[in-house]
Amino acid sequence: MLCHWLYHFTGVELFDGRLFRAGTAAMLSIILVFILMPKYIRLLQGLDATSDFDKDGKTKSPPIMGGLLLVIVVEVVSVLVCDMNNYTIPTLAVLLLFSAVGAIDDIAKVRAKRLIALGKLKAADYMDKADGISSTLRLFLYFLISFVVAIFCYKFIPELKGDLTVPFFPIHVFQIHLPNWIFVGFMTFVIAAAANGTNFTDGLDSLVSVPILTSMVFVGLVAYVSGNFIFSQYLHVPYLPGCDELFPLAMSIAGALLAYLWFNSPPAEIYMGDAGSVGFGAAIGIMFILVQAGLFLPIVCIIILAEACSVFLQISWFKFTKKTKGTGQRLFLCAPLHHHYQKKWEGRFSSKPLMNSKIVWRMHLVSVFALIVSMVIFFGIR
Repeated sequence: MLCHWLYHFTGVELFDGRLFRAGTAAMLSIILVFILMPKYIRLLQGLDATSDFDKDGKTKSPPIMGGLLLVIVVEVVSVLVCDMNNYTIPTLAVLLLFSAVGAIDDIAKVRAKRLIALGKLKAADYMDKADGISSTLRLFLYFLISFVVAIFCYKFIPELKGDLTVPFFPIHVFQIHLPNWIFVGFMTFVIAAAANGTNFTDGLDSLVSVPILTSMVFVGLVAYVSGNFIFSQYLHVPYLPGCDELFPLAMSIAGALLAYLWFNSPPAEIYMGDAGSVGFGAAIGIMFILVQAGLFLPIVCIIILAEACSVFLQISWFKFTKKTKGTGQRLFLCAPLHHHYQKKWEGRFSSKPLMNSKIVWRMHLVSVFALIVSMVIFFGIR
């Protein structure tokens, strides 16, 4: 809105340029997070907003809900920098609504810890409450919001008619087309699954931040190219007028996450919490669908996919073996996947923080490799 107003008021075309607005969005997000986060951390510390216990009774665990500030910053910056159209409005709505669900979950966790401190809840029962609101309710809200937004997008975005760009194939050679309600169902599933998978990934300091960052870089560049007729024709990608407004939005999220890493890098001063991980995960899901790159999501977000699949496989295999053999068996030492490596590498390092850093950095590198591979496939090989 601000850049749009400056363009019409001054007539300077620079203010209407996507690259300029994307850079402005990233810088504004970075500056705002750097300014606001220290005060926000002190506020949460004063409210004792943590879901963890202090094992030695002296050290304070970092507060959760850091992602809530990031979401607010992204929403404000996007309104200032992006034009509100049929691509940006549903994306911002999904980000806000899923973040609200995550925030409720975070508040429920903090409340459970306080009940234990007051003696109204047994510590042994804490793990039953550690997920905040019930998983059934969370999944219901995920799918409900996703379904409503999917219907809106399908009805009001002319270019969104069920076409999916297939890796390794130019669009004039082969595309998958999902008709009507099948596509709406697919879109609903992708948004909800991305939100849930990102939530599982948020388990170690900075672990979830880099996969979100690489996802935003990919989907932002795809949106920029797809919204430009000349670039889209040259690179043989679908031309989606108005889609390039997702580029500044994606860079706003990337900028916020970069600044957040300053505070979340080990040892973390604040955790993202469900308010951030669930919201940004849902944003990833809808943005990949809107740029018709839904089938690239498993490649770009391979770490998020691996974390989610490890949980699904662990639960499914345990239930299956318990039913067929009488005793539940596990595929992984622990799930999600990063906990499996924590168990597997226990004792191999001089300290637990060193082990966690090794796990996190290797997963970060995989995310960067996946981004490079996806860019080569999407923009080059096809």
